[in-house]
Order: sequence, then C-alpha cells, then structure tokens
Amino acid sequence: MNVENFRGQTQHADILVQNGAIYTGGPEPAWAEALAIGGGRILAVGKSTDVQAYVGPQTEVIDVAKKMVLPGFFDSHLHPIEGGLGLIRCDLAGLDNLDEYKRRISEYATLHAEQAVIMGGGWSYSNFYAEGPHRRDLDEVVSDRPVFLQAIDGHSAWVNSKALALAGISSQTNDPPGGVIERDVDGQPTGTLREKPAMDLVQGACPAASFEELLSGARAFLAEAARAGITGVHDARASRRLLEVYRELEHRGELTLRVTAALECDPTLGVAQIPELLRIRQEFRSHLVSVSAAKVFLDGVVEGHTAWLNLPYEDRPDFRGVLLWPEDRFREIVSALDRERFQVHVHAIGDAAIGLTLDAFEQARRLNGLRDSRHQVAHLDLIAPADVPRLADLRVIANVQPGWAYIDNLFFDTTLPFLGKDRAESMYRFRSLVEAGACLACGTDWPYGGDVITLRPLDSVRVGVTRQGIASGFAPPHAPEERLDLWAMLDGHTWQAAYAHFQDGVTGSIEAGKSADLIVLDQDLRNVPAEEIHQAKVLLTLFQGRIVFRDRGFF
Repeated sequence: MNVENFRGQTQHADILVQNGAIYTGGPEPAWAEALAIGGGRILAVGKSTDVQAYVGPQTEVIDVAKKMVLPGFFDSHLHPIEGGLGLIRCDLAGLDNLDEYKRRISEYATLHAEQAVIMGGGWSYSNFYAEGPHRRDLDEVVSDRPVFLQAIDGHSAWVNSKALALAGISSQTNDPPGGVIERDVDGQPTGTLREKPAMDLVQGACPAASFEELLSGARAFLAEAARAGITGVHDARASRRLLEVYRELEHRGELTLRVTAALECDPTLGVAQIPELLRIRQEFRSHLVSVSAAKVFLDGVVEGHTAWLNLPYEDRPDFRGVLLWPEDRFREIVSALDRERFQVHVHAIGDAAIGLTLDAFEQARRLNGLRDSRHQVAHLDLIAPADVPRLADLRVIANVQPGWAYIDNLFFDTTLPFLGKDRAESMYRFRSLVEAGACLACGTDWPYGGDVITLRPLDSVRVGVTRQGIASGFAPPHAPEERLDLWAMLDGHTWQAAYAHFQDGVTGSIEAGKSADLIVLDQDLRNVPAEEIHQAKVLLTLFQGRIVFRDRGFF
C-alpha cells in the first residue's frame, strides 16, 4: 500500500477522506482507512495517521464514518448518448403490457405535438408474440406522423404505417442484407423491423437528432451516471457526430467521466472504410476522450432469431440466425483493423458467431504477430464449451453483461422456446470464463438489456453474484454454478474494465498517482446479504478529485 505522495513530496490536499472502509481494488487489492486527494489525483492512501500530513488550511476533510469507499465504476460497454436521448424521448422502459405502451405513446405524442416524428424505445419482446409488435396498435394512437420505437436490446424496431410509408416499405420491399422486415400472411409489413439494416430503412428517413438534442441527451446521461457512481465508460457504438458531442462537453468542463469509444464498422464498406476510421481516431484525442477501438456487429440477438447459432433454433429447425458480415469479409476486416493497431470490439451473441470471432482473432495474430491488442468479444451469451479456454489463450477480453444473467419473462417467452432447455440453461458462462483465465470486463449495455433495464453497476454486481433478477419475482437462479463472488464482480466493474480499455494506468483502482475517481457507499458490502447488494446507495462520486454527485442526505 503506497502512502507516499506520488510526486515524492508532501503537499496540501484538496480533499481528505478519513475513517473509511476503503477497498483499493486492482490486481493486488488492500484495505485502507484514509486517502488524500490533490490536483485531481490520489496523493496518498493508507492509515489515518499516514495522511494527516496532507491536511492544510483549505483541505476539505470528509469523515465517511466507516462507510465503504470503492474505485469509481467503469462501464465497459454501453451507449451513453443513445440512452440519454431515450431519457428525453418516448421512454417505454419498465412498462408491463401493450395497453401501458399505448397510453405512454399517446401521452407523449400529445405533449410533443411539435415533433414531426415520434422517436423512443424500451419495449420488451415478452409483451408480444414471437413475430413482434404490430403497426396497427401504433396507428390507433398516432396516425398523423411516423413513429419509430426501438426494442429494449436495440436490435428491433416497432414502427407505424406512416413510418413504413416514409421509408417506402411495402410488400414489394426485399429484406436488406442482414435485416428482416416482419410480414403477415399476405406479405404486408407488420411494423416490426429486425436488425440495423432493416431499422435503418426507417431511421435513415427520419430527421436526425440535432446537435443540441444530442447535448441534452448526453447531459441527462451524465447526471444518471454520476448518481450511479460511474466515472468511466466505453461507448460501444460511436460516430464522428457523437464524438463531437463529447468534445464539446469536455471543452465546456461538463464531461464528468472519461470516455473510450469504438467506431462502428459498416459491413457494406469492408476494409475501404479504414482510412476514415484512422482519420477519426487521430482527430479525437484528448485528455478525457480516447478512440482506440472499432466495433463490428457480427450477429443479432436470440430474442429476434438473429443470433448466429451452431445448430438451428429449436422452434425454427431450418434456421440458424443472421450473420451480418460474410465470413471472408469479417475475417478480412478483423485482420486489417488489427494491422492498424485498432482494438477490435465484436458483438457476438450466438455460439457460431463467438467461434467465428475467435477464429478471426487467431488469424489476425498469425498474420500480424502478437501484440497487446486487448481485443474483445462483447456479450458472449451462448458460448460453446470448447471456446471458453480460447479467450485466455488468445488474450481476448470477455466483455460481458452480468445484469442479463437471470430468469425472467423474456427467458420463458423467447430464450427457452427458441433455444431449448439445454442451450437456454447454459448461457452466460461467467465463472467458467474466469476459471479458464479470461479477463472479465463488465458493462450494462444501457439503455439495452432484459426485462429490467439498468444503468447502475450495483444492480449488475448483484445479479452476477446471485444469478437472480432484482424485480423478476422468480426464485430459481439461472445456472447457479456460474455465479461469481462479490470481489470478482467489483473487479469486473472497476480495474478490469479499465484494463480492457487501456485505462488501467490512469483509473480503476485507488492508488497514489492515479486519478481520484472514487465513490462512497452507504453500506459496507461485506456486511450486506447478496440479495440486497443493489439496495446500497452511492452517496458521493468523485471524478478527478471533483465531487460530481453528492447525496442530499450525505453531509
């Protein structure tokens, strides 16, 4: 435990935190009582007597009264500005049935009569049949303008007749490569669009969000993130426009966390897009924003029948899902990105997609040589047992979402009938991955997810420890043998997530010299039953030594 000033000399602290249960985190975690912060960094951490020399006339001394202090959370995979827009648009998250959806949409449309298009999302597959929601239900509440609403996982959209007409989608429209337009028995579009290529037919015809709207969405996200104790994020689907928003917020001094970002790759462009990705990577380099990764969506999701599987779906014996990239083009882009020293971040849900991703990483290493690439497979919902040890062997990071690993309505309505009992019960092999030596970096994928959408890492930790849902009401844990303990889950949400995005030298643990990114909880998690971890509250969030959230009841 380092109790020396990182510059080698004593200076007065801006903030001194004392009388705490401080879990330092990191590869060699320890416990401390106090820490000193100055100039945005941690000056010293240790016993109370070790840091008293840093107290000066302007030092704010915070006695946390034995409360738990942790490194700030780092969300390794989410969509901050998309989620922020959802907070200020038509938000259906948390509603339980079609009637509630229709009521919310109608109220929103009435309150926002000036909007030419109603945008939003958050609807759950479990509230509809397997073929998805229908346009007629939207037409009943909004018939005068287009409506575009994304599902909870972002892989499907529900649109009304006006939206279909705006995009020119009819019974004569072919499914775009990698996308599906759901149709009725007469071949007419029902209003459900699967995967980005199909969704973009409508979304591309709608007015894009203005820069001011994007800023508003980003600010809404930042407020929620600070409240949740998040001091670092990885934007898993960035674009030049979103990066411009982050840059503007940093310029204004409003960016209250550090951002790493992955640039989304277009399967229709292949390697031809790499020069532009390189230009963007070079352009957006700053103290708080880093663009080092490229994102490739290889398949879809189980609930949309678009995850790419080794064996056919249980309810569709002639169908294995949707591969969004041709295999040869996918292998080519992975090797080309690796050659340009991009960190490659691949969305792979189905076992066939995961296997293909690992094959592509192995090929890239063979062609380009070994380096510290920290490539990632995101989600890994259904990984074949033979592929589990390959992540550690290839030094590939498992970017997982522990908050999904529980039994809920979605499990019974889609996962179980679509995959069958054996595959459905073998999903989310987190413990197996850790025991095989993989680095586990945890994220929420907010605003996407299961029946309960959450941005709070403490919710994710709780589900990862118990394998039970917070609000689902189902007692049996999902694959209880895959549970992880509290410390593994905290590590996955702090220093391992920071490591996954090349930020471990700056943040992720409480060490002298690192950025003062930390949180104070109202409870010591060592004394909290696993089922109650999510009830802990963040009382204080510091980013670079600045208080960015303080609970009103705290001091």
